[in-house]
Amino acid sequence: MIILNFYGNIEPTIISKKLGVGISNPPSDWIKGLQDDMLEEMLVYEHNLKIWGKREFKNSKLSNYDLAELVKKAKWNISLEDHNSELEVIARNLVAIDVLDFENSYLQLKNDAMDSPTCEVSFPLKFINFCNKIQNSSKGKDSLNKRIPFSTFSSDEFNEKPRILNFFRAMLNSQLDFENYNKECMSSLVKVGAQIDDYLQKEEDFWILDYIINSMYHDRDYNAYHIFKVMSLIEMLIINPSGNGRTVGELERKLPLFLKDLRLGTTKKVNFAQIMRQLRNKIAHGDFRAIQKLLKRYRDEFMINYQYDEFEYSIENWTYLNICCRLDEVLNEIVWELITNKNQLRALQYA
Repeated sequence: MIILNFYGNIEPTIISKKLGVGISNPPSDWIKGLQDDMLEEMLVYEHNLKIWGKREFKNSKLSNYDLAELVKKAKWNISLEDHNSELEVIARNLVAIDVLDFENSYLQLKNDAMDSPTCEVSFPLKFINFCNKIQNSSKGKDSLNKRIPFSTFSSDEFNEKPRILNFFRAMLNSQLDFENYNKECMSSLVKVGAQIDDYLQKEEDFWILDYIINSMYHDRDYNAYHIFKVMSLIEMLIINPSGNGRTVGELERKLPLFLKDLRLGTTKKVNFAQIMRQLRNKIAHGDFRAIQKLLKRYRDEFMINYQYDEFEYSIENWTYLNICCRLDEVLNEIVWELITNKNQLRALQYA
């Protein structure tokens, strides 16, 4: 069960018809379990409050979750006749993302028994992660208004402590119009789902999308291997596959088109692409000496006057972080183009 950060009683809604992914309130058989998860969260938070009270937060006004106040702020009614508790009311108004229509989903191409085998990361979690990343592209921001919700709880992540109430309280205490935010989230999800469905015209399209969704999932390690993976995806999407395997010149010509950093002129964008191509190749061959030279070259050109805090990261890892963030931005731009205008992207690829 994957819970998202918007709330309220909703009708089950299919986001992507061709993937069968949709959103709904939790099924009845999950309500009790979700209440137990929230109880666990409250107990953990209560324990943390005691610890914080003995330390640096002892003068801060910290308190555990006031469930009655949360329900009141959300303007949800508690049925006295049904003896519903505040926890049950909250659980019933959570919004979950799941594969609601597996029978008509392209996911059957991978496994005709179920959409998410029990020992794998669930597809809905990878899907919502993917949508969150591509909405950060320049065109995605305009189209989706930064209203793709994110996951606040996954029943698959056994080692993670529940934070359902934490995100719910933060949402209620924010300056956002609660009801309007929920409507915008629904609208953005339906919109991105329709774009994905337009992209999915044949089996090959599904396999490409599935490969990208899996590759982009939950990679928080900003290091050499992140660069290698992202550069491989970029090359897969913009380099002519009918060529001789050499990317010299072609990458320098195409990658800068997706660098939206206005502070970088044409020459710097080409230099960035060249360094990324060389860095990817040296990482692939384990040439650590050449990698260090390329990292220094990158710092000298793209990180002038950068404030390095070596109590947080080494200079090498600050460099990796900076590169990875820029490459992720490029990949988001390319993937957005893929799902919204794949013919134009293909024309560029074969140019």
